[in-house]
Amino acid sequence: MATYIKSGLRAALRQPFATIVLFLYQMGWGILLYKLVQGVLVPLMHRYPGGEQPKQALQLFLAEGQFQLVKTDLSHPYLWWLAALLVVRMLLTPILNSGVYYSLTHSQQNAGYRFFRGIKELMLPFLIAYVVRISLSLLPLIWLFPKAQKQFAHTTSYEQAALQLLPWLLGMLVYGFLLHLLFMYVQFAIAAKLGILSTVITFVRSLLPIIGLALILLIASGLLAGVTVTATYIWAGLVALIIYQLFPLFHIFIQMWAITSQYQLLSAKMDS
Repeated sequence: MATYIKSGLRAALRQPFATIVLFLYQMGWGILLYKLVQGVLVPLMHRYPGGEQPKQALQLFLAEGQFQLVKTDLSHPYLWWLAALLVVRMLLTPILNSGVYYSLTHSQQNAGYRFFRGIKELMLPFLIAYVVRISLSLLPLIWLFPKAQKQFAHTTSYEQAALQLLPWLLGMLVYGFLLHLLFMYVQFAIAAKLGILSTVITFVRSLLPIIGLALILLIASGLLAGVTVTATYIWAGLVALIIYQLFPLFHIFIQMWAITSQYQLLSAKMDS
């Protein structure tokens, strides 16, 4: 396990172009969402009753907001905006992934060239794989949604219903996590032309070390987030601002490290 992590780290350090592109993409997406939410919430909060107002004013504010959301088309433009952004996100994700995975599996080429060549050559198969993965991720909802409706209809509180559905929700999380790992290996196979069937067989045979490797780097990402939050409380001021601004870049690098480590594991298993 340590061998794959070390070799994955070295491989991730050889992907500066892909890491920077993903960082800029995440930063631009965050700014876009921030501006959208700001444009909705700031005018709304101007009408929010302050703490000196009576309790009835808050109840009136909430009742008015509920009426406008349910009985009018006030929310429709924002919902259309969110739907459009979701579609754009779903298109950009496999496009960027095609550049990342091609760059990883063709490290002998120039960094920027291999990234954009990967987009050109692999965009369509990666988009198909992404659609299949999303469809498989949503498939259990066909069974889970009616079950949730039944639970909410026969329980006295939302908390009790949520508690009863918790095992199924945890199962969905585990299922989604395994699908994420499976399609990571499918994308390796597409980018490196390894053969999807043989790669899936290798994935199944090596499932335990694959999960262990993923969990180790997932924990590392969580520790990084915890250290960042703690540091911003301890070192307030410019140091905290610098650490906070660098966190997304380090987070993207750990994601890249997770991908490269899994590819090192796959390469070792395929060669053995």
